[in-house]
Amino acid sequence: MAQRRRTLQQRRQARNKSIAAIRKRNESYAAALADPKSRFKSTTTATTDKSSIKGYLQRPSDNFANIAATLRQAYISNGVIGRVIDYYQAHPTYNYSIYPVLGNKQYELDANTMHDDFIDIAYGINQLNIPFYAPYFFRETLIQGVSFFYKIQDTTGVGYMQFPVEWCRITNMENGVYRYRLDISKLKAEVRDSLPKELQQAYDTYHNGSTDDETKWYDRKWYYVSDDGMAFTFDQGSLINGGSAISPFAGALADALSLAQAKENIDIKDKLDTVRIIHSKIPTDANGEPTISLKVAKIMDEQMRNRMPEGVVPVTSASTITNVPLKGSGNEGVYESVKSGLGQLFYDLGVSAPLFGSDTTSSNIVKLSIKKDANWVYTNLFPMLENYYDYELTQIKTKSKITWNIKFIRESNFTLKDDIANYKDQLSYGGSRMDYLAACGFSPIQVVSQLAFEQQVLDIDSLMVVKPTSNTLSSKDASSQHNKPNVVKGPTISNDPNKGKVGRPETDNPTDDTDRLDDAQ
Repeated sequence: MAQRRRTLQQRRQARNKSIAAIRKRNESYAAALADPKSRFKSTTTATTDKSSIKGYLQRPSDNFANIAATLRQAYISNGVIGRVIDYYQAHPTYNYSIYPVLGNKQYELDANTMHDDFIDIAYGINQLNIPFYAPYFFRETLIQGVSFFYKIQDTTGVGYMQFPVEWCRITNMENGVYRYRLDISKLKAEVRDSLPKELQQAYDTYHNGSTDDETKWYDRKWYYVSDDGMAFTFDQGSLINGGSAISPFAGALADALSLAQAKENIDIKDKLDTVRIIHSKIPTDANGEPTISLKVAKIMDEQMRNRMPEGVVPVTSASTITNVPLKGSGNEGVYESVKSGLGQLFYDLGVSAPLFGSDTTSSNIVKLSIKKDANWVYTNLFPMLENYYDYELTQIKTKSKITWNIKFIRESNFTLKDDIANYKDQLSYGGSRMDYLAACGFSPIQVVSQLAFEQQVLDIDSLMVVKPTSNTLSSKDASSQHNKPNVVKGPTISNDPNKGKVGRPETDNPTDDTDRLDDAQ
């Protein structure tokens, strides 16, 4: 009995230690993703000078950090650039499906084993939280031209730590996934404990001066990050530009500053149009000498200034001017300058101005623009994301050891109805039901969990019984329904024999006296 109590006590202690370890790990996991002191924030200063932007764009590979910082500032302060980037980010639905890849001496599928493999893969990729992180990857890459992340994973889920662009350089590509090196000298001692274990070891190695291993270090301070680190970029020339990349929207920065200046000119013109100068004339004698002392004139001027409303400027002098209107003294063409500058900015960003409310003579312009932008996303974003998540799927262990791939559904939130209809039409010619369900918003884990739960546990077909109507009854069903006795509850006073009876007529040529099928039967 005493032995049994000791065993239970040992189990309880082991369980408490396990809970404490999990809590500690979760706290460390959360701390790794939090940066309350902005220690991982980019320190590159954005510029608002047009000549500086033009200088950056002449040598973009050498000034990629300044371009990224300026474009991030423009995303916040410039409504056009911000809304266009948000528009691109919201374009795809990020719906996806998964499928096994046969080949490499694997030619058959074991139904029982593959069923379990599908569940394991679906659960594993669900942990990656694609609907949340994929749009973030997309937006950061559009703004900066390149984004650098490090995956942090434990039993609770997956998170990503992001590094500034000036700390990292793309080094190579493996199976379509960009890998990078990190400048360890940028890391401060206070962030050491918040880093993943790999980067903690790299930090210690750097400060110990043991960076001679050329397979892990470049130039004694650049550490080659493992496959837990990945980079995203649309600039395929990054591999030959020293690992740097430029945003596809970088060319719009100069025109964005021109538009901002044109808007400032409007503010100046509006102020000039509303300003009035009120002149108070000092009395003078025949020789032009003031007849009152300067002290009295100063007191009069102060009294006038204290009583003038905003926008009225009082002036006290001996001249004869009484009222100087400034309306129309500004540039009359500033509004046209803003309109033309706005159109040029949309042109540089690669989107149609009518899409954002500009004048248009045809709605087809907007529709074609949306399709064009969707094709750009399908061509540039989806292959990059698929390459990365295909690698992550290889890290999930399965029984059959068959390779699995992910497929992002080519559909847009702006053409969702038509895109879903396209996948539905493909079902008539042997198309994939998985792709159709994915297009409707079902993730793989939902397909196997939600649909199986509805059918096997809830027996939802017995709960959602289809009511007999003219669309659900055949002629044979109608005949059998008609042969059953028609039960009428309560007396009927109406002379109409068909009153109170619903359903499809029993003949194909009904008259006013034709009996109708009662849907209650």
